[in-house]
Amino acid sequence: MPAIGLSIPIQDGVSVFNYQSGKTGWYVRRWEKHERKYRIKKIEGAETQEQALANFYKALATFETTKARTIKKRTDAATFFELVDDFIDFEERRVMAGYKDAQSHRRRKVSLRVLLDYLAHKGVKYPSQVTPLLFEEYPLYRSDVMKSTIKSELRDIGVFFRQYLVPREHVSNEMVLSKTFFPSIVINDDELDANPAINPDDYRLINSYIRNEWMTSHQTHRGYYSRHYMWTFIHILKNSGMRPKELLNARYKDITLTNPKRWSESKQEWEDAFKLTIHVSKSKTGKKRDVLCSSNAGERLRQFLIFQREYLAEHFKGVQITPDSLIFGKPDEHLVKGYAYTHLQQQWREKIVRPLKSKLKGNRFSEREYTLYSLRTTYIEDRIEEGMDIYLIARLAGNSVQVIQRYYDRHDVLKRADEVQSIDYGKRKKPEVETINLLEL
Repeated sequence: MPAIGLSIPIQDGVSVFNYQSGKTGWYVRRWEKHERKYRIKKIEGAETQEQALANFYKALATFETTKARTIKKRTDAATFFELVDDFIDFEERRVMAGYKDAQSHRRRKVSLRVLLDYLAHKGVKYPSQVTPLLFEEYPLYRSDVMKSTIKSELRDIGVFFRQYLVPREHVSNEMVLSKTFFPSIVINDDELDANPAINPDDYRLINSYIRNEWMTSHQTHRGYYSRHYMWTFIHILKNSGMRPKELLNARYKDITLTNPKRWSESKQEWEDAFKLTIHVSKSKTGKKRDVLCSSNAGERLRQFLIFQREYLAEHFKGVQITPDSLIFGKPDEHLVKGYAYTHLQQQWREKIVRPLKSKLKGNRFSEREYTLYSLRTTYIEDRIEEGMDIYLIARLAGNSVQVIQRYYDRHDVLKRADEVQSIDYGKRKKPEVETINLLEL
């Protein structure tokens, strides 16, 4: 949902506002204290601030004639389906008002849909049926997903119970806050290998396969575009360490491509040396950062953007590229919307990794299959092996040093055996450093 632009207080709980982007016009909102949410109405015909302030009372008056949606209490026998629906509606209003991140809201919606499936599995329809051991079997019910996913879902479900059901007296505070109500999910260090780094030999094999066999196996122009798209997407992930969803959100205005050029001794001339910087405005941690891409990521993206422009001119003539266009947007969505991460992960798994499965060596520290997210892990481990400062790596990756060390630092120490095991033979011990007495000079 779009963020609030200008907000003008009128009286207690009432304000006139507009949105930064997405929705046009002006709106009036009133805080409903008993419902803990805003009621919002567009001010018809108001295109300027002055028109909004002159006509907001008309829209505000509709709140008195239109009955607000009420939340059913425990005595009204509200079902979990209705309560979850009300909670999601409340959260969406918070997103609209700029108090909640849209991405975390989407994740929580998924968690709550899983909750409804689990409650149906347990035969629980009403809050009055909740018992202290309701979630005891939840980890078993979700045993087909990773522990980190279960832990994230239980955290979202906990917010729904503690911040929504308890204040409205649907369930007791004592039961929800007990240590055993939500099972504890312990994730050991040896279970943090869901996205193992791709070893150099395997990546060379994958890269060669993409550039040759896979790129020439298309049958339609859409297939050809899809392959160019995936080749570039994978290459930049590998050389930026970005999260896949961060790269999917990158727009033209977030890209800085420079050409400082470099001197070629063999050719005795200056050659292009494109450098790519990507500004991440929406990240998992909420912090903005600039990503300095390595290798020839700048040249690969430049070639893709040239190809993209030519492709649109031929097959999607109505699509106009603007600073707000997504770099990896869908042409038939005018580059306003992108492909779903799950779709790209499926493409990676079924079209690239699976055909090479018999040839890939895999990561010697993990039995898991390579994922798109493995490209981020690969970037981080490559930088660690190169001896880059861990603080700088954390800044580039958008994580803390502690997270980098726990989740990503699994690089192969055998590659640094010479550094650890080398012995300096035939060298004399240096004399101790002498401190000069300035008074005796």
